[in-house]
Amino acid sequence: MMPLLRAVGMLALMALGACSAQQHPLERHLAQLRPVTIAALPDMGWPAGTVLCPLGLYQSELSDSAPQADRVNAFLKQKQFLGDEGHWSLIVVKPQPAENAGAGIEQLFFKRADYDVINEPQRIARDARTLPARFTPQACVTVEQARVLVTREPGSQRRRVIFGTART
Repeated sequence: MMPLLRAVGMLALMALGACSAQQHPLERHLAQLRPVTIAALPDMGWPAGTVLCPLGLYQSELSDSAPQADRVNAFLKQKQFLGDEGHWSLIVVKPQPAENAGAGIEQLFFKRADYDVINEPQRIARDARTLPARFTPQACVTVEQARVLVTREPGSQRRRVIFGTART
């Protein structure tokens, strides 16, 4: 039953993507960045205090240590979301009253392009020595502080995008 639901969900996602010839402004922004760059995100009109949590390929939940993890993981479980190889997503968590924990969460889906969104703590830790000292990777980051680091894995043409914060 679960593989059937996953297949139906992916078909619906692909159909939505096919209907939209325009890229999301965030997707356009990331596609323009070249290694090695630390960049702010474009203004998406999200309210102050909004938290952004990227999910990489095959990632279906946030690490328990991530801010908002309980709330986001409950949202993803309710949606029966399963990450896959062809997509990454961005969870947008808008500030909401505690009694309405499920409200104010949306999930934006993006096709895997010529970059990979990296969010796994083990992979980031492995590559930490190659990250700029002023950049700190984060599983989730507020829109006010959000920065993306674009790098390239040694020996590969694919770019890596890591969300986090940066000191100036």
